[in-house]
Amino acid sequence: MPGNDPVAALAMRTLEDALAQAQAGSVHRTWGQRLALSWLARNGVAADWQCSSFWAVLDVPFDWAYTQGGAQDHRVTTLMGFLDTWYFKLTLERPCLQQRARWARRYAHDIDMGSGTPQLPCMCNRYQPGERQRIEDHFAAKVLRDYNEGPATVHPKEPGWVVRLHDGKMVLEQMIWGFPVVLRGKRGQPLKPKPVNNARFDKLGAFWKRWASQPENRCLIPASRYAEAVGTPGKMTETWLSVKDQPLFAWAGLWSESDEWGMCYTGVMTENAPELAHVHDRSPVILTHEDWQTWLTAPLHEIYRFDRPLPAEAMRVEATSELWVRR
Repeated sequence: MPGNDPVAALAMRTLEDALAQAQAGSVHRTWGQRLALSWLARNGVAADWQCSSFWAVLDVPFDWAYTQGGAQDHRVTTLMGFLDTWYFKLTLERPCLQQRARWARRYAHDIDMGSGTPQLPCMCNRYQPGERQRIEDHFAAKVLRDYNEGPATVHPKEPGWVVRLHDGKMVLEQMIWGFPVVLRGKRGQPLKPKPVNNARFDKLGAFWKRWASQPENRCLIPASRYAEAVGTPGKMTETWLSVKDQPLFAWAGLWSESDEWGMCYTGVMTENAPELAHVHDRSPVILTHEDWQTWLTAPLHEIYRFDRPLPAEAMRVEATSELWVRR
């Protein structure tokens, strides 16, 4: 059986690498991928038309992880569908979505001419801040000016609450979730800004350094819970995570002034606890009360100790049947 042949595993891993590139951006087609497809066809695992389609989809032009019409989603779904079919025929276990996300992150090309990170699908793209009065009390923060209440569930490019230091005191402000990044289309034309709402901790010393190195540009994001997409593509459902016995928690963030949207913020992400990897391989950086001042005031090298998730036993996980619908 091909499934018992180590060459089968090697062929599938080669094609998984192509899928990883597709999730993060453009794909560099190689002779190794072509050889893997030929092996699958010769052994009756894949039909010739499937191999031809897989090869053609890899060459679909693509500039970045965000698109105007969701073309990347269609491309990735097509590739993943072929791979899952071939795993079944080979009687091999297919990788979970979290493993595929980890592979894809290696190819997440930097934005802004080689300095940032595109967002992979469904990475903490919604959360609930909680009631404003509860936020004011929890953080002992003063509201600087009048704001509308804002949405109960915040999505990228929507307003959310942010706590920061102002003249040595905690203040509560409303900002847009996501740093605006202006991308260019295939003809070089500027596209509408896209919100980069998550900042990888391992990039704080690179793309995000201009803000992370300045304590005045760090903030706390009040949250009662956040959501991740769980399940198979097309059937993903919302799973909500919160901190046990805490109505609110502080998510480490960065904020800035932008020409496009005014004051904006992004949440810092780290590797998730292994026990929660089935939900997502990334987690918000959640700070305990004792760590708030360090995050808001310490030099950059001192905050690297926060590059860790809360233990899994400290988290509450609420799976739902609500379909994950992108906003």
